[in-house]
Amino acid sequence: MPKIRVDVSSSRPLFIEVDPEAFGAVFAAMNDDDQVAVLRAMVKHMQPHRMQWDHISIALEAPENRDLRDQLREVLFPGPGADSHS
Repeated sequence: MPKIRVDVSSSRPLFIEVDPEAFGAVFAAMNDDDQVAVLRAMVKHMQPHRMQWDHISIALEAPENRDLRDQLREVLFPGPGADSHS
């Protein structure tokens, strides 16, 4: 499984910086239960920042992000009669 590289330069505080590509690779290598656990943790940690969901929705409406929005909608929320395993 891919790992996220952590470089510790002091005893405190510890900050881990991961670029989206590295996070995506680690996420993709997880099994389905772990992927769901990560999504659940993301939603949990976003609860105090409810307005951020609006910002994400607006960003997904931008022309350069609509393909991602459509892919997420298709695979996570397939319409009636849609094949959810394709």
